[in-house]
Order: sequence, then structure tokens, then C-alpha cells
Amino acid sequence: MDIVTLIPAYKPQYLAELLNSLRLQTCPSRQILIADDSPGGEFRAALYSDAMAPLRAGLNIECHEGPRRGGYANMMHLVRLWDGRSELLHLMLDDDVCYPDFYQRHLVAHASAAFSCSISRRWTANELGQPIKGQPLPPLVSNCAHRLVSLDGTLVCATTATECKNWFGEFSNAVFRADSAALLLKPEFGGVSYAGLWDLGAFMAASLRAPIGYLQDHLGYFRTGALGNSAKFFGPYMKGAHLGYAALALGAHRIGQYSAAQARNTFSILASVMPQRYGNQEDMQAFIALLPAMAIGDELAQDSFVEIWHAYLRHHGF
Repeated sequence: MDIVTLIPAYKPQYLAELLNSLRLQTCPSRQILIADDSPGGEFRAALYSDAMAPLRAGLNIECHEGPRRGGYANMMHLVRLWDGRSELLHLMLDDDVCYPDFYQRHLVAHASAAFSCSISRRWTANELGQPIKGQPLPPLVSNCAHRLVSLDGTLVCATTATECKNWFGEFSNAVFRADSAALLLKPEFGGVSYAGLWDLGAFMAASLRAPIGYLQDHLGYFRTGALGNSAKFFGPYMKGAHLGYAALALGAHRIGQYSAAQARNTFSILASVMPQRYGNQEDMQAFIALLPAMAIGDELAQDSFVEIWHAYLRHHGF
């Protein structure tokens, strides 16, 4: 089996670490597709600079212009450029790092069973790349003695959106099978977009197609820092990530994956959390007003949520 790495590039600050993590793989990916979304082409300029020549050596890199319409649009652009050219694909964000046996362990996982995708544990690291914390896992996973755990859609869905948790992580620690790639291009359940939680939504969607192979080993890290969207708490992406749980739960309910009670649990959690975190934010008031009614099963409130949620996504170019 072969892997192609897809990098939606924007920040050149961590380029040396990124290239090193790819060139030191015990089983390197066959090709690296990069889409440069930086405003003035800074990433491409840094990539092909003389300083990076030793780190580029031996890597099969293909660099394209990005659409410059946001990070997720760049990911979709890359998936279309990839167009099925490998059995497996890996979306690698430009500030994350994979450890040397990342691809080897994921290849072994996919060779062992027909998983829709494989996901490995990762550390959260600080700006310098120093691991500072791990991920809290559901007991069924954390108490399992096996290094590779097969997770079906029922378990994946029941332990994530219904509890407003993403214990899987991000795209950087997942490898998708080619026939699951189309899921990345249509982030929705039952006509409800889960943009804002693209990674978790894609994992849930993949698990409904075929089991996920979960690797208990820590095989990389997610970098936190001032430049990431997660650091901009009052920005549209963090707000969208919060509301994305409601969208995921409602969409999953509409396709019969969540019971009404499970969806109401999600809405109830958000009805409590959103006023505390975003009660003074004008653009969140309509959502805050709807969530209590959604939590008691008001279908008109749920329909209204979808309408203003999709308007929010359009407004911010999600």
C-alpha cells in the first residue's frame, strides 16, 4: 500500500520541522502534495529556498497554488488534486509533526483490516514542539490492552458529538483509505453542514462506512500557539467549532445515527456552555436563544438553528 501526503500550507515558520518529520519516516510517503495558501507565496518561497535544499532532498514534492479561501477550502483543493493517485492519503497540517514511525504504523494498521481510516494518538505540544498533554480517552479504549483497536460507528458517534468531545484529534494524526476521501469533500449529515468540526465530522462519517483503526501509540503532536485558530477564542473558527457539535448531533439524528435523546444531550451541554463562554458576543445570541428549546426537543428551534448556522458559515466563508 502507498501513501500520499497532502499539506494545506499557510505558515512557513515551522517548515524545517515539517520537512524533517517527513524525510525521517521509516516508511516515507510516495509523494507530498502541497497547496500554498500563504498571501504572497511565502511558503513556496521558503520551501524552495537554498536553506531548505538539504531538507527537500529525497522528497517527491509537488507544489501548487492554493485557492486562498480558507484552510478547509485548501484541504478540499488538495483532495481534488490528489484525485485517487494512492491507496491511502494523509492530510498533514503545516505546524504539526509526525514521529518517524508514523507511516509505518499506519500502513500496518491498514494492511491488517479494511479500515475506513486509521487514527493514532497524539500529544498536544507548545509552540516549541514540547509535548505538554495527551488526550483523555473513553474507558473502553484507554483500558484496552491492544495497540490497535477497531472502532465501529456506533461507538465513535456515542463517545464524541453526543458528549461534545473530540478525543481523536485532528487530520494530522489520521490516514484515510482512498474510498473514504470523498467524505472530505461533503462535510454534512442529513443536509446539516458540520463545517467548523471538519475533522471530527470526517471521522464520524468514515466510521459509518467501515470501522476506524485506532492506534494507541503517540505518533505525533498538535502544536498550540498564538498563530493557530484554537488560540483565537472569539474568532469565527472557535465559535464554529463549538456550534459544530450541535450541527453534528442534529445531522446525525436526521440520518438515524443518534436518538432524539442523544441529540438533546448535546444541545443541553451547549445550552449551558455557550452563555458562559460567548454570552457577550453579539453573533452568538441567536444560537444561545435557540439551544434551550432544542434541548427539550423543539423541532422548529432545530430548523431555525440550521438556517442561521448555514448563514453563519456562508458569512465567514467556511
